[in-house]
Amino acid sequence: MRSVLLLWILTLAVPALAMDTGFELPPEVLKRVKDGIERHRKGSATVYVTRRDGTPVPGAAVRVRQTSHAFLFGCAFPSWDVTKMPGTEHWEKFERHFLRLFNYTTTENMLKWPHTEPAKDSLNYEMADRFVEWCEAKGLTVKGHCLIWGIEKMGYPLWLAGLPPEEVVERARRRVTETVARYRGRIRYWDVVNEPLHCRWFEGNWGPDYAAEAFRLAREADPDAVLVLNEYWNQWDGQAARFVEFARKVEEAGGKIDALGEQAHDRPRVASPEQILEMLDTLASDGREVHLTEITMPSDGAEVKSGFVKGTWTPEFQGRYYRYLFTLAFSHPAVRAITLWAMWDGSSWLDQGGIITKDWQLKPAYHELDSLINREWRTQTSGRTFADGSFTFRGFHGTYEVTVEAEGKSQTATLEVLPGGRPVLRVALP
Repeated sequence: MRSVLLLWILTLAVPALAMDTGFELPPEVLKRVKDGIERHRKGSATVYVTRRDGTPVPGAAVRVRQTSHAFLFGCAFPSWDVTKMPGTEHWEKFERHFLRLFNYTTTENMLKWPHTEPAKDSLNYEMADRFVEWCEAKGLTVKGHCLIWGIEKMGYPLWLAGLPPEEVVERARRRVTETVARYRGRIRYWDVVNEPLHCRWFEGNWGPDYAAEAFRLAREADPDAVLVLNEYWNQWDGQAARFVEFARKVEEAGGKIDALGEQAHDRPRVASPEQILEMLDTLASDGREVHLTEITMPSDGAEVKSGFVKGTWTPEFQGRYYRYLFTLAFSHPAVRAITLWAMWDGSSWLDQGGIITKDWQLKPAYHELDSLINREWRTQTSGRTFADGSFTFRGFHGTYEVTVEAEGKSQTATLEVLPGGRPVLRVALP
């Protein structure tokens, strides 16, 4: 009892370490962020240790180590044929650094319509097929990007614009249905419609309710998929409210949306923490998940455009910004996924937009994310069971390896701590 009391007194006497949020936050925002991470990103679990006859084992040593995250930390993947990459100059480094940080990935270009059907009736999914196989082998969750995007060349193939409207509609419907069905049960997430507020070609060439029909067709092709409506600029000019209103109209027309995506690459501007949290609150106001989907900020020395923070986009500033944005987003209960749009400068659409240089030097941004994902937001703890054989801990949502040692015996088991649950693991010593 005295030792427990002493531990409690020492715990109270040691101040909590200050949270590094990249940029200094106002006190009320910092409190919201800290409370949000503790409340929404962690859960409690209990391990009970018994003998084979069911009697509890007090004083058993329990070690708990988180092996993976439930939260989706992601990055877009370039249009590379992964079967041809091993042995090439850059592949070993790319794969190693990618898999260290990310459990989630988005097809940057390989599933866009101009890539899968560059010529009329000339379908080619081979690159995407091999990529999905690689992701399955590496344990990566995949998002397909994107099914319908109303911008010429990048979003829809040039040959489509020359067809009569009725054929455009037929082919767009087939595009959604066949692509989603092809990867049913394998690609879990889809950007169904991309940038509908800005790229509106399909409104005039498919119909004003094209987005609703695209979501209906995607849902029919894979009822278990998570379907995303994706847009940019929601941090500015009140657009988040307009985006939510657009989503409501899509649902009123019969299209069920699971998540709203904010691309978050509005370079070189930096939104204040109040702006970012207000945007996330607005996007979540109808109860949908929120994803940050295409984060890319430069490290090229350009001037930062912001009333909140001043500076230039040096590699150091990029790193602080990523820590800032990831921390704010991770604290928000509606946010389910955060995705970069480039890891390596050698494959980035934006000059110096990666978190690794072309010659494979890790930038500060890589180190900041590595610290958050693999240390600060990952739980490892240990202790001993009480008289009833129980050991309770609180940790970040994810999968855990639990090792128990007592009475000269050892046992290892797996435990999942997920949002909304309070799991119990019972370990019987052999």
